[in-house]
Amino acid sequence: MKLEARFCFRKYSYAKHVAGTMTKKVNNSLVNKTQNTSLSQMDIQAHLALGEYCLISAPVVDLPNGQTCVPQHFYGYSHSLESVEHLLGKISFDKAFPIFCAEDEQGLFIQVGIIGRENYEKKVPDRSNKIVYGRKWRVEVNLPTSEIVQTVFLALKKTREHEIRELFSLKAEDGKSVSTPFNSHHDLPLMAQYAELFDLSMDPDADFDMNVINQTFERLSFDQTRIECLDICTRRNGKFLIDIIFHIGNATQDPQIEFAELHGIECTLVLNKACINELLYEVMQCLVNLSDRYVEEHFSFNGFRRFSRNNNIQAIGDFSINTRKIHEDKLNEEGKRLISEHNCQVDESRAPLIKLAQQKQRLASSFMQTEAMEGFLPKGLKDEI
Repeated sequence: MKLEARFCFRKYSYAKHVAGTMTKKVNNSLVNKTQNTSLSQMDIQAHLALGEYCLISAPVVDLPNGQTCVPQHFYGYSHSLESVEHLLGKISFDKAFPIFCAEDEQGLFIQVGIIGRENYEKKVPDRSNKIVYGRKWRVEVNLPTSEIVQTVFLALKKTREHEIRELFSLKAEDGKSVSTPFNSHHDLPLMAQYAELFDLSMDPDADFDMNVINQTFERLSFDQTRIECLDICTRRNGKFLIDIIFHIGNATQDPQIEFAELHGIECTLVLNKACINELLYEVMQCLVNLSDRYVEEHFSFNGFRRFSRNNNIQAIGDFSINTRKIHEDKLNEEGKRLISEHNCQVDESRAPLIKLAQQKQRLASSFMQTEAMEGFLPKGLKDEI
């Protein structure tokens, strides 16, 4: 079903009087679903396929282009595996990062796969592709459509970052071995136990100029590329500007390259101090930023690149004002009450349940004074455990 059917439903669902209502039990509470008999059954099914239902008394908003709609904050959500898959089918990105939805005993989740060569077997140039999977991103049944799309967007960013960190390699100073110091698989509990091993103050200060930087870069590699310092200057505020380039790999390297879109790019790093350690962190962060920007420009939902910087941010701000600033004559007191009750039910459903005494003790300092605290406290916080 085309997404336009959903927009059609949003446009007309409250333009006429509601003909009837039906209810469905979600999270052990009853929520109103609106059924407008002026809609075709096809429109209603397209609407429900996205896991959405319009709240009773939701107002219709006029858009600058002459269209009308019911904004998302006047919708309720009841997602299933089918509705999440329906949404994922409208998302477009890189086929090397397939997006899955599944369900287990804990509920619905989204997961990103990575199809590529094993990062830690670089000495085998003709190695086959393999698929691995990222973490499970949980999806509550009452999560708004936009938040599910944004969850996929964030999952893609973090999945790519995980791979980039594994492809950033640093040779030991003796040149005999190679490490990936920014990867996500270090033994953090062990590192915390022996934190003194990583104390930067124990290293003597070194010279910091283009020669030293490029000597360091000779020990660096990212995804089969060579990194080079092109220029360095000091600003009057004491910061250092470092111009670098990630060179394009040669013909021999090309078949092994995983992130070709990050090759051949010149960047300017901003360092707070003249320090090789600071430089390495900034190079890593630069690669993450470049990857994130790539996702922003190539991720689309129903053909719309929501996070692209080609979108007019002032127009987005005006759109937000227009869809959230509801005139009093469009929403009466009863409508406000019903929508407020629905939002409270959603907020309450998200409050966690504390079962462990040690968790209650750990969190006690955050909840010493709760009399004037709004919102829903964690369930079990005040109970004897």
